[in-house]
Amino acid sequence: MKKGKLISFEGIEGVGKTTTIKSIKLFLEEKGIQVYCTREPGGTKYGESLRSVLLNNKSIISPEAELLLMFSIRNQHIEEIIKPKLSDGIWVLCDRFIDASIAYQGYGKKVSIKKIKLLINNFTENIIPDITIFFDLPYDLAKERFPKNKKKDRFENLNSMFFDNVYKGYLKQANENKKRIKIINANCDKKEVNNQIILELNKAFKEIKL
Repeated sequence: MKKGKLISFEGIEGVGKTTTIKSIKLFLEEKGIQVYCTREPGGTKYGESLRSVLLNNKSIISPEAELLLMFSIRNQHIEEIIKPKLSDGIWVLCDRFIDASIAYQGYGKKVSIKKIKLLINNFTENIIPDITIFFDLPYDLAKERFPKNKKKDRFENLNSMFFDNVYKGYLKQANENKKRIKIINANCDKKEVNNQIILELNKAFKEIKL
C-alpha cells in the first residue's frame, strides 16, 4: 500500500484556511483519494482538551510553556492520528503544523528559534509535510474578515504587532523552504484560492490528474 501524503495549511487568523480545506478535501475525494482532515492545536481528545486551555482568554501561559504544550499536543497527534493514517494510505490535511510554531511562538512570542527547531527535530518523529500551503494575507487585510460578533480567543486578542511578526515569520519560512512551502495569494475570492492550491497539488503529486 502506498503511503499517504501530509498536506499542511498555514497562515494567520482570518485567511480562510478552514473553508478552503473542506473544498480541497472534496476535490481529492473526487480523484479517488481517501482524505482525513485534522487541526493543530487539537486533533485528538487530549489535544482538543489542551486547545481549549490555550485559546481561553483566562489562561495565563508563558511563551515557552505555550510552546511545550503545542509540542505535547503535536506529538500525541502524530502518534495517534497522523502516522497511522499515512501508513494506511490516507492523505492528511492538517490546519497548521510545525511552521505555525516557528511563526507564532518564535517570531510572534519571541521564543528562541533554536529551541523550537530542537523540539521539531526530537518530537515530531521526522514527520514533515509533503507540501505546505501558505495563505499569504497580511494582518491588516485578514482582520477585516474576522466575524464581527464572534468573541475573540486568546490569540485573536493579541495586537497587530504580534500578527505582523507572525506574518513575517511565515514569509521567511516560505522563502527558505520554497520546494515544500507554496505561497498562495489569499487576497482573492474562494474559487481563485482553490484554483491556486489545486494547481500546486497537481504539480506536486502525480496521483492528481487535472
